[in-house]
Amino acid sequence: MSDFWTSPTFEPKRAFRFLVEFTPGESESLQFLAKSVDRPSYTVSSNPHKFFNHTFHYPGRVEWNTVSLTLVDALSPNASKIFMDYLGNIGYADPEGAATTALSSHNIINHAITKNTATSQLGIVKIMEIGTNQNPSGGDTTAEVKAEWVLKNAFITEVNFGSHAYDSEEMIDIQLTIQYDWAKYNILQAT
Repeated sequence: MSDFWTSPTFEPKRAFRFLVEFTPGESESLQFLAKSVDRPSYTVSSNPHKFFNHTFHYPGRVEWNTVSLTLVDALSPNASKIFMDYLGNIGYADPEGAATTALSSHNIINHAITKNTATSQLGIVKIMEIGTNQNPSGGDTTAEVKAEWVLKNAFITEVNFGSHAYDSEEMIDIQLTIQYDWAKYNILQAT
């Protein structure tokens, strides 16, 4: 039996030590005040085959499940503006703008949401896990990103901008649902 629980160098992953980062361009990077985020998860389908009085199950396709993310809507960066701009940048044209520009100029093809626009505008999505470096001499420890989940071909499928209420002093949350094709788990620092 291992005695890792009693070892002073053992450090479990903590739910509150994480960052969420979107990198839509080559040089720009957005880190949000994320309150919570789901870690990626997948499901392997099961295909039954009946043979006489028995049923045998065979694994099928792997499907990655959506990730839910809750952010605090700050004044800077203004998450409401960022996600409304995202909607326009992926090809959505509101009815007022579409009626006056797209339909009148017969240029409606430029106002279609595609996977390319949706994934490129969101860019690289990372869920970074933060850990500490143990100082062998016992002094201070430093925190750094130890591992990261990278969501491949990610795009937003749902945005809920939260609500206002006079009887609340809480921060306004924005909930996102992100769909992706697959995820990679990268270990960045030896643990």
